[in-house]
Amino acid sequence: MNIPAQLFGMGAMVSLFLIYQQKTRKGMLFAKLSADIFWVMHYFLLRAYAGMIPNGVGILREIIFIQRKNKKWANHIIFPILFIIINWVLGFKISASVYNLLPIVASTAVTISLWIDRPRLTKMISVPVSLAFMVYDIFVLSYVGIINEAIAICSIIIYFLKEKKNVHQ
Repeated sequence: MNIPAQLFGMGAMVSLFLIYQQKTRKGMLFAKLSADIFWVMHYFLLRAYAGMIPNGVGILREIIFIQRKNKKWANHIIFPILFIIINWVLGFKISASVYNLLPIVASTAVTISLWIDRPRLTKMISVPVSLAFMVYDIFVLSYVGIINEAIAICSIIIYFLKEKKNVHQ
């Protein structure tokens, strides 16, 4: 087991758990940015480059998406399209198997979900994203990644249960 890789994965896991507890899109984006930085290092150390690509692109994506409320240029539709294209081009360059495309497909869904300004829908879209990454993590032996995706799904469920409880009060 690559201990440093798994430690970076733990940092990402904590950041991702915090995403689903945020009430604002900006809070979700900052937590996602932190997670992407940790995941880049995690997948790099595992030599799992297909997992590294969408997280690396995600760093730039979150930096731009955070600016959408304050900077008019950051609100241009070209940005999500550009990030999706970059992910697919890089993904096809390194793809040796169908498993390597799973993070690219997941990143496409994440890009769309973060672009739309609806945190609840972003959380809903995160469930199939987590399932895709879980399969990839099994393939590349990312033990922390497997645990992370299971926890992420649980965290999303906790959020929706809390939301439902608040509606009924």
